[in-house]
Amino acid sequence: MQLTSLLLCAFAATGLAQAPEGYRPVYITSMVNTKFVVVPKARTTGSTLVVQTGASKAEQQWYIKGGMDTKIQLVGTTMCIDAGARTAWRDMAPLAVTNCSDTAEGQKWNVMADGRIALQLSSPQECVDLQYMRATENNPVGLYNCAGLGNIGAADKGINWPLANATTTP
Repeated sequence: MQLTSLLLCAFAATGLAQAPEGYRPVYITSMVNTKFVVVPKARTTGSTLVVQTGASKAEQQWYIKGGMDTKIQLVGTTMCIDAGARTAWRDMAPLAVTNCSDTAEGQKWNVMADGRIALQLSSPQECVDLQYMRATENNPVGLYNCAGLGNIGAADKGINWPLANATTTP
């Protein structure tokens, strides 16, 4: 009985450690300062997102793929970036990690080739944003209009997130 339980736990842990099909492990770095990466304040559901100095740690990595209908999953967990209910989708709204769901509208992202990460179903289009454009420890990460400051789009460094492969140092 104990051996069966142990094997089930080992298989479950292995499943958490592997990237979903088509996804790759990355660090979500800030264009304001690429030494900073997006992380949850804590590795618990409901924890808000912040930036911290990249340290090439597994707990700073995300599974991601380009294009539409993308979930962004924290490596080694079953938690995904979530914008919450539609009523919360506005400039400066916080982002958090919650249990991954195929049906949660706040977990559907469009990872654009130009570096922006847009909340797919939002209108007007909201993007992941480094609030106040401050690359400092524990600065919040939330939403902001994808048009950016002054309608400059991806040239707005606050909404531009270069993805660094997890095999490289952020």
